[in-house]
Amino acid sequence: MKSMLLLMVCALGLGTLTAQDAESAASLYNQGLEFLKAKDYAGAFTFLEKALEAADPEADANVIKLANRNGAIAAYYLGNDLRGEEKFEEALAVYEKGIEMDGSRYANYIGRAQSIEGIGDDLAAIDAYIEAGMQSEKAGKADRAPQLYSKAENMVAKAYSGKNWDNTITFAQAFLAKRETADVFYYMSQALLEKGNRDEALAQADKSIELAGDDKNKFYFGKAEILKSLGRSAEAAEAYRMVTGGPYADRAKYEADQLSKG
Repeated sequence: MKSMLLLMVCALGLGTLTAQDAESAASLYNQGLEFLKAKDYAGAFTFLEKALEAADPEADANVIKLANRNGAIAAYYLGNDLRGEEKFEEALAVYEKGIEMDGSRYANYIGRAQSIEGIGDDLAAIDAYIEAGMQSEKAGKADRAPQLYSKAENMVAKAYSGKNWDNTITFAQAFLAKRETADVFYYMSQALLEKGNRDEALAQADKSIELAGDDKNKFYFGKAEILKSLGRSAEAAEAYRMVTGGPYADRAKYEADQLSKG
């Protein structure tokens, strides 16, 4: 990632400006540019911010354009340095400023998500990782997106594995507001079942089956468990019989046989 962005800086050109006044927006920009070339990202970020503050929207349009573009690059590297020191809140503020400067720099969205995760706000991190994935796709870096979406999904899975049903539901709702996967619908359905909301659990289980790929065994088993808890024995037995392999197969067969005897 770091080498890639350095190439981007070189390819785009940093854009030195001519200025006489030491406190002019152009002069401040040039100082920031020198810091950026020297890989002093804190200095670069500081002076590029100052250049933007000093710039006149009409007279300094080019300064604003260049300061925003290179400020977003400086923000990424500075944010990485801060995050490496576990200064997650400071890093978050820098990444967010970088996004404000130039929202097309998808790497700042990734850093933002990582910082939020470092702070420990899993709910906000779910949204941030999904946003980072979407921005990666928008920037033509679709190969990065699956990993970012997976990070968000894993936070739902962690709450589910820890049997924190309230968090599982809350996290799943946040995830599903932007993306839909079979596993997240499954986690939601099972958490709702544990909380006693069986009808809604069944609706979520049906959605998990719709989105599942070729291996639907886990999802049918989850649906069967919900139907059994609702007292809908014939439907539960039918769902259990849809489980044809995997670790759920033996128990599913047993449950289906027992329900059929009843």
